[in-house]
Amino acid sequence: MKKTITAALLGLAASSVSAAAIELTVSSWVAPSHPTIFAGYETYFPAVAKASGGDVTFNLVSGGALLGGKETLTGLGDGVADASVLALTYNPAQLPTSQLVAELAMLSGDSLAVAAAVTEFTLLNCAPCVDEFAKQNVVYTGSYATAPYALISKEDVTQTGDVAGKRIRSPGGAWDRWIGEAGATVVHTSSSEMYEALDKGVIDIAMQPAASLKTHSLWDVADTITLGSFGVYNSGPLLAFNKDAWMELSAENRRVLLDEMADAIVATTEAYVAQNEDAKAEAADHGMKVLDKPEALETEIAAFNSQDIASIVEKAQDVYGVENAEALIESYQASLAKWEEITASGLSGEAFAERMKTEIFDKLSENEYGL
Repeated sequence: MKKTITAALLGLAASSVSAAAIELTVSSWVAPSHPTIFAGYETYFPAVAKASGGDVTFNLVSGGALLGGKETLTGLGDGVADASVLALTYNPAQLPTSQLVAELAMLSGDSLAVAAAVTEFTLLNCAPCVDEFAKQNVVYTGSYATAPYALISKEDVTQTGDVAGKRIRSPGGAWDRWIGEAGATVVHTSSSEMYEALDKGVIDIAMQPAASLKTHSLWDVADTITLGSFGVYNSGPLLAFNKDAWMELSAENRRVLLDEMADAIVATTEAYVAQNEDAKAEAADHGMKVLDKPEALETEIAAFNSQDIASIVEKAQDVYGVENAEALIESYQASLAKWEEITASGLSGEAFAERMKTEIFDKLSENEYGL
């Protein structure tokens, strides 16, 4: 943690900036054009600086210049950075209980509800999750969610049988299981490599939000996008903190960091959804056929989800040694149902963030949480 002391110097009058001002170094492996940065951090950083009276500011190091995605959890715990975005799917062994929500990603495509449910579940209803982060010397403070995933391909997909024998780029977790049960082959490649992989036939289908048609120009190398109940990526803590850095903050400033997080989570998630809607609206102009939730495919996905819970419980218990996996899953499902009902009420983003603050973050004590 970099501390900047701004008390009177060389006989000058005392500065208007607090003598306890702290600059936190934030690492991110994505570019500034990513929603976590242009929406999430650009909402959060100024809000924290203002609410703390300038006591807490941030220095962002993006593009993986400080830490890559797979190294971030360890690097954050070691203090290479004071805070960072995380992708929990990179670290199932270190965060096995927290990984449960990643395994449940196909349960809902309601991005805001998922972000709120994961955040509430982890912070308030999953003590083992919080403990896992603490063992990594990391403090969890909430998760965003992406836009819903889709199948981007050269051929129509209207039922599970249409993907049999195909090679599908997968984000992992539940999607790997769905692909395997559909008779297709899982391919793990980065989003930056999808264009070339589709173009050269390394993969037949990319499983990715519709936004990638535009952000990664996939509509230049694909012909069809199949929208469906494939869920959202829900395992992205927007800004986790190094535990030592968190403890060095005053209680008042820890309160500020917690109070301002809901707005940043909502801003990030809404930015993902907005990008998605823009791309879907433009898809036809780029020659894309848009298949919206084919009935046969939806029925088959629902059947998969209904029986997949047992696989998740078995994997959590037998592979990672997670205790009470079934009860934890039920707790997450209850939170998800609650927040889906809230989103269905039509709240504005601002009102939704305030609901998150009231029902989640206000229940955390700045004198206890993360210490």
